[in-house]
Amino acid sequence: MKRLNRKSVIVAVLTLIMIFGVNSFTAPRSFSAGEEGIKEAPGFDVNTSMMENLVRLKGKSVTLTLSSGQTITGIVSEVKGNLLHIAKLSQKEFYDALVAIDHIAAVETKVR
Repeated sequence: MKRLNRKSVIVAVLTLIMIFGVNSFTAPRSFSAGEEGIKEAPGFDVNTSMMENLVRLKGKSVTLTLSSGQTITGIVSEVKGNLLHIAKLSQKEFYDALVAIDHIAAVETKVR
């Protein structure tokens, strides 16, 4: 009888180790930017022009500082030639803006 109880205890302990211990033996999964389901936010590339950086930000929210000092926040809609179309301006319902890329002094966007 003692032998049967000892075997039952060993089987029960091994079963519990297998059920709960498997997770402790596997390494935690870390996500890198290239894995599916995680999108890397577009960053800036100082090796390209202002226009190419703005094209990469299409569909993203940006804050532009113009050479006059005025700031404009909205969504990059279209970039063509020397013009940038900013849609859905913040603080202004139903307004868009068309900005000459030459007049942009700085671009801010969330990248992390």
